[in-house]
Amino acid sequence: MSIRIAVVIPYFQREPGILRRSVDSVIAQDLPDGIDVNIVIVDDESPLPPQGELDDLDPPAPYSIVVLNRGNGGPGAARNTALDHLDPAETDYVAFLDSDDEWFPGHLRHAVAALADGADFYFANSMHDGVTSFSYFEYMTRNHDVRVGAEPESRSISGHQAFNEFLVHCIPHTSNVVYRFPPHRDVRFDVRLRRTGEDQLFWITLAKQSKRVSYSTAVMGSRGRGVSVYREALAWDSVHAPNRLIDGLVFRDKLLTIFDLDSTQRGLSEQEAQETRDHLVFLCLRNLRYRPLVTLDAALRISRELPSFWLHFPKTCRRVPAHYRTFKTQAPVPQP
Repeated sequence: MSIRIAVVIPYFQREPGILRRSVDSVIAQDLPDGIDVNIVIVDDESPLPPQGELDDLDPPAPYSIVVLNRGNGGPGAARNTALDHLDPAETDYVAFLDSDDEWFPGHLRHAVAALADGADFYFANSMHDGVTSFSYFEYMTRNHDVRVGAEPESRSISGHQAFNEFLVHCIPHTSNVVYRFPPHRDVRFDVRLRRTGEDQLFWITLAKQSKRVSYSTAVMGSRGRGVSVYREALAWDSVHAPNRLIDGLVFRDKLLTIFDLDSTQRGLSEQEAQETRDHLVFLCLRNLRYRPLVTLDAALRISRELPSFWLHFPKTCRRVPAHYRTFKTQAPVPQP
């Protein structure tokens, strides 16, 4: 009996060739026998339609391609459209791949081996701006050599341990995640968290429902440079940065309502939330001079979605000078 994998690719790009590179990296996978791969591309009302990338593509067995269409809603909504389309009786594993990212040939083979060995959820390392994505996370640097070229390692941890680690940091990169679909058929991305947090909440939910989570420090993909609602809001002076930070606070607030966190978990999450508040207030104060309407929009959204934020506001304002001094040591302050 074959193993059926659905590869979910949300698509919204403006540059030709990006999607084709991603799809080609799927078709180039070094698969063991008995694997069927269904590539599910969701056109999220892309300004560059996917058909031009795919019209001359005739995927060989065991690959197939389906294109779904939806109104623009962001990558999480597009992934949800694909997940809603899948039949749990006909899909064993789901793998995610962003349309500007690429896999290396061994990715699915390693994922299948880990999941066949009993894991519910698997993720691998990837390249990001010349370094490995795992090198950004203290858990990984403490437990593994995650430098470029290091000997790869594989490990399984309990779902509980993965939950605790993901609660603080979003360690898995979406394009290198593969998980069992039938037992987690109802898990979806929270489309309210459009600029940050939707992926992390998804991994936390999977970890909560999983007995075992496996990962490999082997670099199994690379991140591209296409359209990204996260990256365009990542720069601290981006006009979209306040909304990314507000999404982060909404995410932290949702954790408290969805999960029964113990005191340690609450403390760790609150520490992350306070650092986000510090940065948000700093940016809003700066934007009062350069982009006052951005600050006004942020204040209105906070009042509407997170009124409890204002209880922390006096304390956060007192922390802004220290936050600014710390921030200046990390990066020069760009001029508007």
